[in-house]
Amino acid sequence: MNSFFRAVLMFLALCLMVGCARNPNVEIVGSYFPGWMVSLALGVVLTAVVHVLLRREGLLSSVGHPAIIHPALLVFFTALLWLCFFA
Repeated sequence: MNSFFRAVLMFLALCLMVGCARNPNVEIVGSYFPGWMVSLALGVVLTAVVHVLLRREGLLSSVGHPAIIHPALLVFFTALLWLCFFA
């Protein structure tokens, strides 16, 4: 088993064990901190990465208007990260 495959397996195992730990979020006025803030920051980064990839492949004009696609991607990545790591 090479080291890359072992690292991927360890990462997946760690992701699955997140649900076993105590939830580190603190509810303040209906929002859970710092989970949403971390998810939002990572969502912005992932949206920027998708934007760069779409531009590099020349697909940016064919996926839709950026004013609709980018906020949708941001909400998608933020909610996905929240569900994967904090819910």
